[in-house]
Amino acid sequence: MRNLLLKISIVSLALAIYSACTPGKDVRTREPANPTVESGAADEELTKQIAALCKDAEGEIGVTVIHVESGRTVEFEGEKKLPLYSVFKLPLAVEVLKRVEEKKISLNQKIHVAPADVAPGSQFNADLWRKPADKTVAELLEFSIVRSDNTSSDKLLQLVGGPTVVTERMRALGFRNIDIVSTVREYSNNRDKPNLATTANLARLLSGLQKGELLQPSQLSLLLGFMERARTGGERRLRASLPLDTRVAEKTGSGADSINDVGLITLPDSKGHLAMAVLIHNSKLTAEAQEKLIADLARKAYDSFVASAAPASQ
Repeated sequence: MRNLLLKISIVSLALAIYSACTPGKDVRTREPANPTVESGAADEELTKQIAALCKDAEGEIGVTVIHVESGRTVEFEGEKKLPLYSVFKLPLAVEVLKRVEEKKISLNQKIHVAPADVAPGSQFNADLWRKPADKTVAELLEFSIVRSDNTSSDKLLQLVGGPTVVTERMRALGFRNIDIVSTVREYSNNRDKPNLATTANLARLLSGLQKGELLQPSQLSLLLGFMERARTGGERRLRASLPLDTRVAEKTGSGADSINDVGLITLPDSKGHLAMAVLIHNSKLTAEAQEKLIADLARKAYDSFVASAAPASQ
């Protein structure tokens, strides 16, 4: 009897080993896979969520989100031209850095700034120019993006040849709906000529930067570094509700009738980047509520693409 049981055990073990090793068979237990979200359904759901948030806010709102690596795009009123305020400093920075690449200007060349050059803006930035100063182009660009300094931005506009030169560059790069028409000083004297753009074009600009299509690596690294260091309200906008370690490179814009933020959001687990632009104009919400809206929109986009985007290595 004992021998019989031993034989049965040996046969059973042999069959188990054979089954496990036979091609096409897999009897191993697996941990249940995390549910994946089909991208089309995810984008449709995100579109609905964004539309619901925007409609509740009233006013004019444009939102565009592009997953840079796949090109998947979700938007709400993405083709509506809206005022930029300090967001215009992003296309200005691209123009400055393109001229550096073309060796028309140098990052190290000095620009003289006198108290008479000071443009309207915050006292925080006006204090930079209490006395005449000579600053490099790189320093002015840093002040323009990191501190959103209007004086630095107007001096850079003067250096490149004026607002229309920036618009012409945007057209040459394929962005037909980014219109830079006024310096900060000019706009403060004539509110009829705001700088305008669509979120669709702004998000495409950000996407092109991330893909390395618009600037050479050294110029791109400089710009994104400045954008990552910017703390001009963005900590209450795009980055406010994202996980604390999320990398965000952004440029904000604010006015009496507008709250804006545009930027690049790095997703975790090698899932790529989001180029996101939000422009809010004439909303009946308080400024704080508009900032929260931008934060909520960013979190909705982040969660959706984290769930549905494939890792870049796949």
